[in-house]
Amino acid sequence: MALAEEPAVASQASTAETELKQELAVRDSVMQVQGDACTLEKDSLRSVIESEKAKSENWEKSYNTVKKDNETCAQMLVTSIGMNEKKQEKEQEDRRSAAMAASSSFLGGVGIGLLIMWLIMK
Repeated sequence: MALAEEPAVASQASTAETELKQELAVRDSVMQVQGDACTLEKDSLRSVIESEKAKSENWEKSYNTVKKDNETCAQMLVTSIGMNEKKQEKEQEDRRSAAMAASSSFLGGVGIGLLIMWLIMK
């Protein structure tokens, strides 16, 4: 009977070894699938990060361009306002000068008229 038990023990060991190999194969297969899924997810996340980084750089460039354009417009506006103020001041000065010339001319005419009238009446 001892001889009959030895093949049974050997076949049980062989069966256990086969089952162990099958379990290891299944485990390795599952781990490979999970590893592939992780690799795909990592690559996907990396591409999303690169895309967002590119978008961020584009937004930053756009912001800097708009900021520069805004500063240029502000400088042009300040210059334009200054020129308009100087033009208005010059126009007011010209009006004052014209009014002074007209009043001086009128007063000069009145003065000469009074002088002639005084000379005639004397």
